[in-house]
Amino acid sequence: MHENNQNALPMLLALLLIVSALSGCMSSQDEPSEEEESENLEDWNVFLVQSYSDLPICDSSKDGRLYYVSSSSGFQVCLNSSWQQIDLTGPSGTDGEDGAQGPKGDAGPQGPAGSQGEAGIQGSTGSQGPPGPSGIDGSDGTSFNIVGTVEETSDLGEIYIGDDGDAFLVNSTTHIHVWSSGQWVDLGNISGPRGFDGDDGAQGPQGPLGPPGPAGANGADGANGADGANGADGANGADGAQGPQGPAGANGADGSMPTVMEMTVTVSSMKYFIEGIQQGTITLYRGFTYSFDQSASSNSIHPLKISTTSDGTHGGGSEYTDGITYSGTQGTDGLLSFTVPLDAPSTLYYYCPNHSTMGGSISVQSLGGVA
Repeated sequence: MHENNQNALPMLLALLLIVSALSGCMSSQDEPSEEEESENLEDWNVFLVQSYSDLPICDSSKDGRLYYVSSSSGFQVCLNSSWQQIDLTGPSGTDGEDGAQGPKGDAGPQGPAGSQGEAGIQGSTGSQGPPGPSGIDGSDGTSFNIVGTVEETSDLGEIYIGDDGDAFLVNSTTHIHVWSSGQWVDLGNISGPRGFDGDDGAQGPQGPLGPPGPAGANGADGANGADGANGADGANGADGAQGPQGPAGANGADGSMPTVMEMTVTVSSMKYFIEGIQQGTITLYRGFTYSFDQSASSNSIHPLKISTTSDGTHGGGSEYTDGITYSGTQGTDGLLSFTVPLDAPSTLYYYCPNHSTMGGSISVQSLGGVA
């Protein structure tokens, strides 16, 4: 196993010199301990595992991370909660120039003449000349870090406010585009195999019981007693037996507030679009229920949150949760439902907890009034 690690690390180093603009020292290790799933090559933001089964669970905390798998000599990237194989092989560096040929060694001394009929002794070979200088190293490649996805290549825009090396996946082409020196560079198709399905989420709590149903109907009256004989009054007849009690009514179904408006949420150029309007101002009314549909794939790393502070946690605020429930997963079937409390503040803000300056404001109003 130790010999395999020593063979894998030189191979990894040769590949990373093509795709990494960073420099530094990489330390090699023996087999990873039980507490360590992979070897972290911090200078390149790349992780090393021995086999595909050693990859960690791909969740939002590892989105965009790149792993080198020694057993298959390939790369896997965590993207949209699944591992995808990519080819990061860059162009070969130019060959170095041949070193100058060493000087020819001196000829060995002539052997003495042999006696007649015998051959002379051959002289010794001259010493080998020194080796020529090493050729010039090839130029380094360029590293990148996947920070998000867009639907079309045109969604990337011609201007990007970010760092060189930031990369986006274009869903329609499954190509990676990297921002470098003021322009987008297409690295080609990186589609890989489908990842494993995640575990089912825990079951939600049971809803409250509905109000009791109406009382059952009264039982039938018992039969009247027989009349006494004429003359003396006869004894009163016995009371009839009480009829059986009717069955209890079934519990009524749970009540629910109707959704008065459903808004479609998409993301383009790192901004939220509400019903197709970039960072649109939303108007809600207290006591009503609204839903925000995040099923579009462009929402995959942008969960929608609400706060009383502009830009939410990026502006020093916290998440507002009163009346809010979230179901599904953003980018596939995510749906945020918001029943506006009667005491909700007059201004709220929607934001992305993973990226700043993506959201907008919400105006909260009340129906009715007294003149």
